Amino acid sequence: MFKTGGHLYMYLIYGMHWMLNIVTADADVPQAVLIRSINDFQGPGRLTRGLALDRTFNGMDLIDSHEIWIEDTGATCALKSGPRVGIDYAGDFWKNRPWRFWTDDFQLGR
Repeated sequence: MFKTGGHLYMYLIYGMHWMLNIVTADADVPQAVLIRSINDFQGPGRLTRGLALDRTFNGMDLIDSHEIWIEDTGATCALKSGPRVGIDYAGDFWKNRPWRFWTDDFQLGR
């Protein structure tokens, strides 16, 4: 998570689920976004399992990688935000930050 934005940060939780994060800040500034679902893969563990992502993707640069990348498909959606989930240990201030984003509708623009 200490690389420059656009790199992947993968970590294992509960000894069984890989989490896919995209680093979003400058080098040595630990900020990333956890990708929780994409299309039919609902949940971060199911997502990485369904896409066959594991520790071998840790540190990959989304700009240079031929294995994983993000494409601009012209998709449009209305983003919503709310409190983060599963971080009660972080205290009221941090757990209530509206840093969880999702969409109920998704339209591919082609």
